[in-house]
Amino acid sequence: MPFQTLSFDPATHYIDVNMMGVAGFGSIYLIDDEEKALVEAGTSNDAGSILAAVREFGLRPNDIDHVIVSHIHLDHAGGAGLLLREMENATVYVHERGLKHLADPSKLVASAASALGDMAGEFGTMTPIAPDRLHAVKDDETLDLGGRVLRFLDSPGHAPHELTILDEKNNCVYTGDAAGLYFPADEILIPITPAPAFDLDQNLATFRRILELSPRALLFSHFGPHDRPREAIRKQLVQYPAWSELVRRYLGDRGEDGVTEELFRLTCAEAKVYPHAFLRRRIRNSVHGLATYHERLERAAATR
Repeated sequence: MPFQTLSFDPATHYIDVNMMGVAGFGSIYLIDDEEKALVEAGTSNDAGSILAAVREFGLRPNDIDHVIVSHIHLDHAGGAGLLLREMENATVYVHERGLKHLADPSKLVASAASALGDMAGEFGTMTPIAPDRLHAVKDDETLDLGGRVLRFLDSPGHAPHELTILDEKNNCVYTGDAAGLYFPADEILIPITPAPAFDLDQNLATFRRILELSPRALLFSHFGPHDRPREAIRKQLVQYPAWSELVRRYLGDRGEDGVTEELFRLTCAEAKVYPHAFLRRRIRNSVHGLATYHERLERAAATR
């Protein structure tokens, strides 16, 4: 599938890579400025599709100057090492807390396998990236592409190595996973709260920081542009604590599967386009992450 162009910015494009075999779930963005940048690298399974799309767009892989990953989870950074084999001039921009895991992804891949369980295969794997092709990003750092400046924002909550990126020309924010999952074909917006490091308070602070930017649109990695950003963030400011509280109250009686079914009923049962089994797996991942989050809070309280 070719890149689509944002209606309000002819230099910004996105593609659906059919991530995990599902249409409308994984988007990769291409900024065709004086310097060329990809935002997100998908899973290792998506690298071939991304390279083919770049060529179909009329660029060579060597024309890409920058590959930006919002964070180091395998569905955002897993494809980076494979892409760099052909994008010989590109540098990967990654949160400073995540750089070491792209240079040596062995612990990250093992942690993902443990956290994801039977969903791990969907996320692929990761190949090491030479340190001299990695750039550690700090909060409020900028990247000048010639015709626009990208500003990187430390955005913890989903993960401690999460970035959101403000395009200062079109005033859009690339959200990574910091703002949850958007399923546009069914107009569903839900939290994503994975183990092992999700933090609710930090994620709520990230939402407030995004609101303060008054963005024109949110550019979701899962999936695509959302042109009602204030509405989306305000909804998540309600949903995230509500999901957290539901897990805290009912996990003991219903277990993770039972809580997953309840959240599916409340948020996704009317979906007509996205497969229900796929949506349940996304919710199940978040329920497990919230269970881990509450266990961490309980352990911290017990040691006080």
